[in-house]
Amino acid sequence: MLKMHKNILNLEESDFNRPIYRIFSKDRFMNLIRENKNGLVKPKLWDDPFENFFLRCPVIDQNGELVSLEAISECWYGQCWTFNEDSDAMWRIYSASKDGIKVRSTVNRLFLHFYKNDEKTAHLKYFLGRVMYQKREEIEDFLKTTSFWALAMGGQMDKFARTLLMKRNEFSHENEVRLLFFDSDNKYNNDDVAQISFPVEDIIESIELDPRLEQTEFIKLKEEIQNIGFLKPISQSELYKFTPPPRKLS
Repeated sequence: MLKMHKNILNLEESDFNRPIYRIFSKDRFMNLIRENKNGLVKPKLWDDPFENFFLRCPVIDQNGELVSLEAISECWYGQCWTFNEDSDAMWRIYSASKDGIKVRSTVNRLFLHFYKNDEKTAHLKYFLGRVMYQKREEIEDFLKTTSFWALAMGGQMDKFARTLLMKRNEFSHENEVRLLFFDSDNKYNNDDVAQISFPVEDIIESIELDPRLEQTEFIKLKEEIQNIGFLKPISQSELYKFTPPPRKLS
């Protein structure tokens, strides 16, 4: 197992070659192609108020004073992917304008080009992990019984990363996997988005366009994507395609 695989969390080695998917808006996908950079955002921008719950809560120091962990919290960035190959809910949420683009990669391929082996502190900064879904009460109990120092001990950051991989059962349909980045060098000066290198040709295996597109719209968007230099297979999701078989009159 490669050294970087220690930073793949909540997954077995047998999962490393599993397909993984993400739906990008058209604009973001086009920028991905042109710039070969992928924008990870701060968890505070995610909709669920439980996101980054551990570092958003103040802690009590030895003097009984409340101490904010905001400085650490602001250094984390993430991006959501999924094991779900096709989902009506995901298309409707992430492709509201019906021009979304679903990217296919694998766990290993995605992380191989995310983890920077040439950085001495890469093991402290780059993570990929499967989200673990739990009852709200279990998450609240974790907050009550786990101290900051219990996670900080050893200085490896993986325990903090795991807190960003905890989500309520109500979201389990997302079957989510997350890229996580800890900006230990404050390279992004607390910007809400961290632009990480993303060599498109090495990471993306194929793409699918929104299943609700009319055929003429699909062809037009496909040509537009090809014209900016994307050479991998392009198809349309068949989620809504149905050709009923002939029926007997009697």
